[in-house]
Amino acid sequence: MRIIQLLLFFLVSSLAFAQSATFRVVDANSDEPVPFASVETGPGKGTISNEEGYFTLNPEGLSSRAVRISCMGYRTLELEHDRLRAQSGPIRMQPAAINLNEVRLTSRVPGAEEIIEQVRQRLSTNYPLSGKAFEIFFRESEYMQFEDLQLELEKASDLNRRALDAADKRLRKLGEDIVRSDARMFLDFKGNLAVVDDTTAILRVDRATELTDHKKGYSMDDIQARAQNIILAHLDSSQTYKVKTGLFKIEDSISPGKEFMEAENRESDSSEYDYLKGRSQGILGIASWRDGTKLRRFLDGDLYEYRFVEATYFDGNYVYAIEFTPRKRKAKYAGTFFVDATSFAVLKADYAYGRGRRGDKVNLKLLLGIKYVENLSRGTAIFKRNEQNTYDPYFIQNEYGNYIYLHRSLKFIENSRRRKKVRFDFLMEGGVRQRESVLLSPADPAEFHTLAGYTEPEKIRIQKILQYEPTIWEDTQVIAPLEEMKNFRAGKD
Repeated sequence: MRIIQLLLFFLVSSLAFAQSATFRVVDANSDEPVPFASVETGPGKGTISNEEGYFTLNPEGLSSRAVRISCMGYRTLELEHDRLRAQSGPIRMQPAAINLNEVRLTSRVPGAEEIIEQVRQRLSTNYPLSGKAFEIFFRESEYMQFEDLQLELEKASDLNRRALDAADKRLRKLGEDIVRSDARMFLDFKGNLAVVDDTTAILRVDRATELTDHKKGYSMDDIQARAQNIILAHLDSSQTYKVKTGLFKIEDSISPGKEFMEAENRESDSSEYDYLKGRSQGILGIASWRDGTKLRRFLDGDLYEYRFVEATYFDGNYVYAIEFTPRKRKAKYAGTFFVDATSFAVLKADYAYGRGRRGDKVNLKLLLGIKYVENLSRGTAIFKRNEQNTYDPYFIQNEYGNYIYLHRSLKFIENSRRRKKVRFDFLMEGGVRQRESVLLSPADPAEFHTLAGYTEPEKIRIQKILQYEPTIWEDTQVIAPLEEMKNFRAGKD
């Protein structure tokens, strides 16, 4: 009996490993990875290579006879299933440079301003988004790097010297651990999204996972909660306290007993549905062309100037590469539009802060102990032609980062005649970086009407994992993880 079970185990294991495979796309000339190559496995179905050139799919479960791989500036590849299954090394894509004279033989090459004007005029025709449903895979990656974190319990009127030193030692140890920590978090979810109009969407999450080291990784909420718990442990749980910082009162009546009770009852394996919906709507908004959005502002000729860079190929079609740079001080970004030469649809947009440009900046370090600088913002939006010959968002990635300095002295004052006080000093300096990526594919039109009647929950169950598990996403279209995520291991609680 045990031999049969063992054979069954090896059979199931071998089938599981055969179900999905990871491939890498590289430049045939340089062997450099080709990021964001579209991998089409059927009508409206497929995935995309990540920044390291990797993509994952199941060769056995493909509906079409071949996989079609296309990327801006490269010749399109078609790999039949047998060749894909036998693929042992990287998939090599040949660059497809175009001589401008070749383009001029077929049509006149318009100037950069003329191309951008055509893009503006055809936005509503090329990008009808409302009333559609998509299958969505979303990944959020968050990183925190602390240069300095000092936590100090300066005074506690009802603690003796020994107790005060013990509490202060715990706080200092917490600060040292956090500075040394590997503070990273990866959140994935898969589901369906209905776009009702420019501002309204309905999200159904089918599965969500979180990969983070809860013992060594620290979010801002973790830091606040852990430090607060050390302090609250030395306060009278039957009393309430005012919380002040400098001259400002930030809490009128905090109860240590209530805080501990709420912390114990808080679900650690769930997330607010509104958070996941907000993140997916936010990144989808990046690929929107309505007035006031990021991409739409890049088409504002008063803010940006344009330059024709080159003509290239995408999936056998001519594409114009148009560079945009700031014309005025309030324009912050520079980047490139890749525009279809026939439809004048933007197929891809790359953007980042322009030279010498930054986001919001607040420096009240001396006055209020606060300094904040948005020092990173970059992204990519890729659109794909659908069966109606209009264009849907296919892949969107946005990355941003901040420098933060915060120095605060907090005072807890007991709401009683005794007016007992605890004073706590907090200094943090470091950086936060966050990357959001989403892969979209058209869902069955009936799915839009199904989602219209969906009752949105308050909480979403999240599966906590200790390492990336590709089998969780078997037979689904996902974004292949980067090496940093594949190699990340979380400690057990």
